[in-house]
Amino acid sequence: MKRILALAASTLLVGSAGCTNFLNKFTVNSTAPVLKIAAASMDAESDVTLAREAAPGSIKTIDGFLCASPENPDLLELVAQSYAQFTFGFLEDDLERMPLDETPARKALVDRCTGMYDRAEGIALRLVALDREDFPQQVKADEATLEKGLARLRPRSAPGLFWAGLSLGSGINLHRDDMDRVADLPRAIAMLERSHALDPTYFNHGAAMALGVVYASQGAAVGGDPKKAKAYFDEVIQGTGGKYLMAKVMLARFYATQIQDRALFESTLKEVLATPASVWPAQRLANELAHRRAERYLRQVEDLF
Repeated sequence: MKRILALAASTLLVGSAGCTNFLNKFTVNSTAPVLKIAAASMDAESDVTLAREAAPGSIKTIDGFLCASPENPDLLELVAQSYAQFTFGFLEDDLERMPLDETPARKALVDRCTGMYDRAEGIALRLVALDREDFPQQVKADEATLEKGLARLRPRSAPGLFWAGLSLGSGINLHRDDMDRVADLPRAIAMLERSHALDPTYFNHGAAMALGVVYASQGAAVGGDPKKAKAYFDEVIQGTGGKYLMAKVMLARFYATQIQDRALFESTLKEVLATPASVWPAQRLANELAHRRAERYLRQVEDLF
């Protein structure tokens, strides 16, 4: 009789735990779409300091929700996006303002940025895996295997491919002297190009802007293509009605410097600064950050040309 009671008690405990887990996952899955909608509040924020101070808590809250429902596509997208955006918008901004000499503080910040991008890439690949379970392994395989895997993906994979490709490419950009990382650049490009093919408008034509930066960041001898970069930047600017100011800043910083067109560089950045960040209320934060970079790059013009 005691054994029966003990077994019944343990069954109730397991059942209770399972019920709790189910309820937690149900609650999280019901909340995830709301969190995705609420994320627009950060994009529309006009106070850069407030956005920066609020971001870490927001990221970890969403990351915590993901622990309760690790295969929720909305949460996977939000978490990957949040880590990548925070790193690009704030940490890399700090890095650009630091002296170029190899100080311990600079190295520590590079390492932190790298870790954030690696984390975003891993989460983004989990999102793609919801479409094709074997894709994260295909990314690490040979080029032919990766191309076959990319060809099988459906439009639902565009967000994951974008954040994975962007994060991988951004990490490579921070370690251009690390040949092991640089060797992965074709993988980043392949994911970005497939994302662009599946959904070119995703995240303000984000894949096009990332590809513009990639193709303008290096000379033709090592895979760069200024003409292709310009076409991608033009796509973003036209597709967003010229209201997404970061695209113009990236065009100036990477394309104009690559072809050494100082007039284009200066005129583009001055145009950005003459355009109110509020020109696109839904992307106010990105435009505020674009203003900050435009001002800094203009001050660096003698070093860049």
